[in-house]
Amino acid sequence: EKLKRMYHRIILAMNMCVVPYAIADFVGTWAMLKGTPYRLGAAGNQTTCDVQGFFKVIVFIAVPYYYSSLSVYSCFAVRNSFKEENYRYIEKWIHLGALFVTFPFATYSLKTEFINPGVTVCFSEEFPKGCALDPDIPCERGGDTFILLQIYGLISMAITFVIPPVALLFLRHSIKRASPDEQMSLGKKKVIESYRKKALKELTAQSALYLFSLWITHIVGYMSYGYELATGVFSYDITIVGNCLASFQGVILLFVYFWLEGKKRTVVCDPPKDEAGSHQFNFSNAKLTVADVQERAKHYIKSSTVPSTSSRFSFHIFDGEVDESSPWAK
Repeated sequence: EKLKRMYHRIILAMNMCVVPYAIADFVGTWAMLKGTPYRLGAAGNQTTCDVQGFFKVIVFIAVPYYYSSLSVYSCFAVRNSFKEENYRYIEKWIHLGALFVTFPFATYSLKTEFINPGVTVCFSEEFPKGCALDPDIPCERGGDTFILLQIYGLISMAITFVIPPVALLFLRHSIKRASPDEQMSLGKKKVIESYRKKALKELTAQSALYLFSLWITHIVGYMSYGYELATGVFSYDITIVGNCLASFQGVILLFVYFWLEGKKRTVVCDPPKDEAGSHQFNFSNAKLTVADVQERAKHYIKSSTVPSTSSRFSFHIFDGEVDESSPWAK
């Protein structure tokens, strides 16, 4: 049932990449050529190293790519009130984009002998390690394609650290700037403004969790990459810590997914009052859409004896419900 929604299909595609990522990390140095210096447990050959490295190169960027694509998907979904028929066309481009940013580089690395033993797994590396930056060490394999690895790293950084926050900031700007219909009553406008404040707060909370779970498993690895580019010195300590964190990304992303699904957050919106504070809405404590609120806003009760209650709204930036009258739909 959940796979009928694009959000869950993107999550499934991402997890299909997480599995080989975890397998490659589990195999580790076993796939490296037997006798590789300073690699404990190396027991494979060039073929096992090529297979491990080929899949590792693909999933290394495919996992953050799919997770990053959720932020772009969220912009389309919220702005179209989660009516998938209006934006279903983006799904094929998301999957085509995943192929475009992964398979060409992995295939080229395989054909140019650029897949070699890395720190913990076979990856796109020159061999021996560091020969591309040290003229005194001749490269046996892959030294001429080092610049390609730098380009690959920059693309991966953009996917991980640039696209998600830009997309979510755009979504926040869209919600913040959406204008209610000028013909609406004052009561309706107050309800929408109250809902907008709560929705922006929820957007901030969910976005922060989403970005934190993505960045926490990758930032150390990119710190190692930046350190090498800046100093020309490769830090094994930072790289090993980064690889260990990246190996746990499947667990962290799984936790975030089920946490968001389980919470299905409810935004509590206090009903507006007139200047005298005597007009209140007699709302039940059920989940309402904006359409429900607008309809009930027409029938507020003019009585100071009615107990104050609050309206509850479900707001989810990834897996929300269809709302025909969403005030921030385009």
